[in-house]
Amino acid sequence: MHFRRPRPRSIAPFLPVGSKISDREHDEWADIHTWDPSRNTDLTIESDLAPAAWLESLFVPCSFEVWMTAPQGFEAYARIFFPFVRTGLDATGEWIEDHIRWTDLATQNGKVVHALMERETIVGTSESPIEGNQCSDSLSKEQLEAMLPILARHTASTNGWFLLWEGFGDLNDRVFGPHVPKVSHSMRSFYLLRGPLNAYTQSSNDPSYWWPDDRSWCVCTDTDFKWSYLAAGRACVEEFLALPVMDAVETKPENPARSGMDTINDPDGVVPRSP
Repeated sequence: MHFRRPRPRSIAPFLPVGSKISDREHDEWADIHTWDPSRNTDLTIESDLAPAAWLESLFVPCSFEVWMTAPQGFEAYARIFFPFVRTGLDATGEWIEDHIRWTDLATQNGKVVHALMERETIVGTSESPIEGNQCSDSLSKEQLEAMLPILARHTASTNGWFLLWEGFGDLNDRVFGPHVPKVSHSMRSFYLLRGPLNAYTQSSNDPSYWWPDDRSWCVCTDTDFKWSYLAAGRACVEEFLALPVMDAVETKPENPARSGMDTINDPDGVVPRSP
């Protein structure tokens, strides 16, 4: 499987001080510079929401547990961490960006690697190599390259479905908007898109849900989380757990998914959490 990810786009033009553009010029600029799946992707926006209806009954709304985000009923579940990012200049003055796994950071700082760890509870002291505790907002290129073949092996389908959060600011108003039906869940609403399985990486933003036609697995990513959940068969999840680059740990649907859930590395609840 090959993949491509469009570069993020701005949603307003930069203009010299004192310059103005008309509403028509702004609309024309915005139409060009916002994301339209009909341009250079294999994704299509769907108005029939029936293919996504199966998910709703499998969530536990407002529980702030894994099954609030990931559907119940699968054989196994994994939590896949987005990497920490360390940036700076190397010895030659070249700008570099290193990815650091949660597992490695926790181990370096003498913390316990487990399903409920939080980024604030594993960064350690001020001597931590992570400046500002920065964590990526998405899976790394290396994780995507590793996960796509695994997921393809664990489905008989070549096409799938994608739920894209309506709140992303770079969506094209001409093709997205009030005229397009949306899938509504307890916390968010989504546009439904369809395409080949590897089209996951063709969206301007990570889809919140991604599953094949046969529903053999489901990748779930809430916009507030620094990780994804995988709901799948046991064999599929085991492959993820065995691959170091995926930085995945097994979890359960009833596990908490909220601030303060890491009572192993922070038993007294004294570590400040990000808002």
